[in-house]
Amino acid sequence: MLQGHTCLSVHCDQCGDALGRAAFTVHFRTENTAMKTATADGWRLGPDGQWWCSVCAPALICQSEGHQFGPWRQPRTRNGHPAPSEYRYCRRCCVLESRPTTHDEGNGGEPR
Repeated sequence: MLQGHTCLSVHCDQCGDALGRAAFTVHFRTENTAMKTATADGWRLGPDGQWWCSVCAPALICQSEGHQFGPWRQPRTRNGHPAPSEYRYCRRCCVLESRPTTHDEGNGGEPR
């Protein structure tokens, strides 16, 4: 017997991967169920209606909306002195940004 089926699957508009595990693509009966499942699995809808998987979404969202950087942090050297640079990470895509610092010894070694 031949049976016809109509279903939906979700594919990343950036990398082409399908929602599912490894070689298994999940199929859905309704668009609403497909969208809810994709969102629950970390997929995001881009500004122009593209679907981005949980791997591609963070960098692409930062590209379109900007990064969400945490505070600047300044590590210390092994001897306890402030390092010559400070850094911060984007909370969404983990991109690293760094910059040199200058220390004013008359100001307790704080960056100026």
